[in-house]
Amino acid sequence: MNVTLTSKDGKSFDAYVVEASDKNAPGIVLIQEIFGINASLRAAAERWASHGFNVICPDLFWREEPGIQLDPTIPEQFSRGVELMQKMDEDLVVEDLEVARQWLAEKTGSQNIAAIGYCWGGRLVVRMAGDAQIKAAVSYYGVGLEQLVPATPGSASPTLLHIAALDSYVPEPARNTILENVKTRSDWQAHVYEGCDHAFARPNGAHRDEQAAALAEERSLAFIRQNIL
Repeated sequence: MNVTLTSKDGKSFDAYVVEASDKNAPGIVLIQEIFGINASLRAAAERWASHGFNVICPDLFWREEPGIQLDPTIPEQFSRGVELMQKMDEDLVVEDLEVARQWLAEKTGSQNIAAIGYCWGGRLVVRMAGDAQIKAAVSYYGVGLEQLVPATPGSASPTLLHIAALDSYVPEPARNTILENVKTRSDWQAHVYEGCDHAFARPNGAHRDEQAAALAEERSLAFIRQNIL
C-alpha cells in the first residue's frame, strides 16, 4: 500500500509499505536504487516483509519527479536515474529517510528498526547509520563508500556491507579502503562476493546471482536480528 509522509519542511511525499503479519513486528526502512520504487524494489520489499518485518520504502525522487519508476535495462531510463540522483540534496534525502523511520516507529510502537539500501541506497543507509537512529544498517553494493565510511563516526549504528568483487563502481583500491576501515569497527561487518557484479541481489536483474543473493540475505537477516531483536 502507499502512505503519505510529511517532510521536515512540511511537504507531502509518498512511501510504499508492506506490512508483516504481525503489525507490531520490527521494521525496515528499505532504500531505493536510482530507479525509484519500481517493480524490483517492490519485490524486495515483499521479500523482506515475508521474513517478519514491516517495510517502508520512501520515494526519494519526489522533489524532482514524484512516483517515477525506471527500468535500468533501458539506457535512457538508466541515464535519467543518474541525472535525478545527481540533482538530489543528499542531506534532505537523509532527512526524508528519518521521516520514514519515525513513521514506522510510530506505526509499530517500537524503535526496533533497521535500514537496508541498494546501490545509491547502499550509500544512504551508511548516512543513516552515522546518525545512529536506526538499530542496524545493511548496505548492498553501496557507491562512494570509500570516502563515506572513513568519515562515519565511531558512534554509528552497527553496519553490514555487501560488496561485489567485480563492481566497477567499487574498484579494488576503493574496496580495500572500505575493508580496512571496517576492520577498525567492532560492530561492523563486510563481505566480498567473488565473481559477482553490481546489483547481484536485484530481483530479476541482469547481474542477479541466486547463490550470492541467498547468502547475502541470510547474513543480513542474522545481522539485523542480532541487533534489533
